[in-house]
Amino acid sequence: MADMHNQTKPAKPKRVEALTRELHDELFVYDRQRHRVHCLNKTATAVWLECNGEATVPEIAKKLENPMCADGDDVLVRLAVAKLGKAGLLEKSDAAFDGAEFLSRRDVLKRIRTVALVVLPAVTTMLVPTPAFAASCSPPLSGCSKNSQCCSGHCVGLICL
Repeated sequence: MADMHNQTKPAKPKRVEALTRELHDELFVYDRQRHRVHCLNKTATAVWLECNGEATVPEIAKKLENPMCADGDDVLVRLAVAKLGKAGLLEKSDAAFDGAEFLSRRDVLKRIRTVALVVLPAVTTMLVPTPAFAASCSPPLSGCSKNSQCCSGHCVGLICL
């Protein structure tokens, strides 16, 4: 017998803590824990900024109601939330964002034929090396031209000591 009190709650996506920098119509989000930079287009940015853990997907769509979410249709918001979740930009919760709950890009295009492609949410992710991996040096007996190239800090006669 199913328990009536055990029904699933509507998902309320919440963005992760991250450093952000706006550049033109895009938002760069740096995830310090995973050392990744994500570039969000205007649509993904609008949705991500509304993901405060308080609003459901339909409520976010209503807030953003414009050509992006015409007639209260939350299909673009659901697609954006799916992409943001996959990129690790949303916190995991009890009401996890099940892939079946969200539509594919093709389904979205079928439903919003009148909306330009530039409105579709886009999230691009890049791996950023940690400072330890970004700083590299040459081992002893390697070629060099200055002290800073050698792990020892000593470049003598074009060879690291």
